[in-house]
Parts: sequence; structure tokens; C-alpha cells
Amino acid sequence: MILCDIGNTRMHFYDGQRLINLSYKEGILQFKDKPVYFICVNEEVKRSIEKETIKWVDLSGSRILKSGYRGLGIDREAVCLGMYDGVVIDAGSAITVDIMQKGRHLGGWIWPGIKSLKDAYRRISSRLDVPTVPDTDLNKIPLDTSGAINFAVFAPIKMVIETFAPDKRITVTGGDADLFAPLFPEAVIDRLLVFKGMEKMIKEKRC
Repeated sequence: MILCDIGNTRMHFYDGQRLINLSYKEGILQFKDKPVYFICVNEEVKRSIEKETIKWVDLSGSRILKSGYRGLGIDREAVCLGMYDGVVIDAGSAITVDIMQKGRHLGGWIWPGIKSLKDAYRRISSRLDVPTVPDTDLNKIPLDTSGAINFAVFAPIKMVIETFAPDKRITVTGGDADLFAPLFPEAVIDRLLVFKGMEKMIKEKRC
């Protein structure tokens, strides 16, 4: 079974052993004639898949997550299904945080991703183009520009999660997972979380 998570910038394939990251063009070309189960947040890419492939199965109609959230993206649903209980931080093009409790999605929120935040600072002034440092001391008021920006990026995420889910297990996934895991001493990085959720969709819906 080949699974594919199609994000805003790349395709991420998982064949049960390897995680393969490809561009849209490379992914379609390499796996065009193979059976692939996929989720997609890019409508243009989805149309290309419908036009060029014959064996790919779209899981967007296989919604099984228990949630009162309106408009939840299929990518967030899959990530949430990968965790039964706890907090999921998906750090990619956007930073999404979702809270799961015994298989039910309680809700969540969205921040711009690290790249978008850094681009925003850069547009204000080249002096605000500083390295991203996840181990910034968030218990002290910053006294330099680099510290001030990194504090502004990471502190809200840490503090909001600690406010709304202080005792829950935290799992971090996505391309920037390594930047956010250090914020939470007990956090676990799981880059396969979305695929675990997709497997649940396939099993329950018998796709």
C-alpha cells in the first residue's frame, strides 16, 4: 500500500518502510501507474491527478473523525486520527494545533508557518531577518532583536497549548517538527502520524 499526503508545496509518500518527499511533478511521474491512496489540500494538483492517473484513490470522502469543527481540512483530520488522545502540533506551511480526547477532536487553531513568519519580518526590515532558534529562553524578557523575534514566534505557541491542554501528551509532526519539539520536554516527534490516520480511514471505510 502506498500512501500520499499532498501539501501546499510537496508530495509526501509512504510505502510502509520509506518516507519519500517529492515535487508535484516528480511524484505524479514516479507513481502515476501505481495504486496510491492520497489526501490533498491543493485543488490544482488534485485536478492534475484526476486527469493523469487511473489508480490513485482520493480519501477526502472517507471522513470518520468525531468533531464539531466546521471546515476541518482532510490533512488535519488524518493527523488527528493518528492520535487517540493528546495534542498534535503539525508544523508545516501552516502551524496547526489540535486537541484529541479519547478519539474525539475537541478543536484547534492555526498559525502561519515558520517560513511565512520569517518572510513577514523580512519584509518589514532586513534587520529582522534572523536565524530561527527554538531553544530561546521563554522565561526571560528578550534583550536583543534575535531573541525578541524568536520569543514572539515560539512563546505564543507554547503558552496557548499549556493553557488549554496543560496535562496532555504532545506529538509534533511536519517539516519543522524539530523546531517545536524542544518547547515541550516530553514531546514526541512522529513524522508518520498523518499516514497512521490515513490507514485508519482506509480500514474503517474499506477503501
